[in-house]
Amino acid sequence: MESLYNFNMTEILAFTLVFLRLLGFVVTMPIVGTVNVSSSTKALLALIMTSIVFSQVGWNKITADIESMTIITLAVKEIFIGVSFGFLARLFFFAISMAGQIMSVSLGLSAAQLFNPTMGESATALDQFYVLLATLFFLAINGHHFLISGIFDSFQLIPLSKTSVSLLGFQDIGETAHKLMAFALKLSAPILVSILFMNVAIAVVGRTVPQINILITSLPINAMAGFFVLFISMPLLIWQMSDLLNLATAEMFKFLKSY
Repeated sequence: MESLYNFNMTEILAFTLVFLRLLGFVVTMPIVGTVNVSSSTKALLALIMTSIVFSQVGWNKITADIESMTIITLAVKEIFIGVSFGFLARLFFFAISMAGQIMSVSLGLSAAQLFNPTMGESATALDQFYVLLATLFFLAINGHHFLISGIFDSFQLIPLSKTSVSLLGFQDIGETAHKLMAFALKLSAPILVSILFMNVAIAVVGRTVPQINILITSLPINAMAGFFVLFISMPLLIWQMSDLLNLATAEMFKFLKSY
């Protein structure tokens, strides 16, 4: 048992680097990396994951020592990889939140803002509903298991001994944002189309019967029609979530491979 704690300097350095990458991932990953989870819990989870994966990451190739200035570069690199992996893992939830915001504006619900702990910002009630639904879908298909296995595989794609990171993959960030916005529009399309036709019908009625106050009357009608369409199109939303998650996963690993 004494040999278990008899670490040399290289092993301590490697363990710290693995911990930094996993800590950066845990504090930014979906669900766990929210304000609802305490910082001590995140650090403990990262430490447990480091203890599990440490013996499998190929740390033997590290040539730097504790007194070398190279460890600063390695530490910054590991934190950057962990944070970027966790951020990229949240692309799925960013697109869902964007779709919820678009629908809230269309239904006239954007004035009511609540704090959304999942995204760490203020959001509408419909936005929070969509994010919670996406969270349940993500957990139902064991998406968190794929994320954990993905961060473990990143040690093969980007070994600890690599001292530099390529940023060429970030030149396609605009294309990725375009794809996510297109998916957000697809998710909100049923609401947008129904509200468009409803507004056209209300405008025709307003021109026919000028005595009706269209501005006041249209708000509850649009909300009622929008929620009805939302209820009808819920199976389509779940189906689209699967395609969106596949897209977000593909983009995430494309960035990782470019490092």
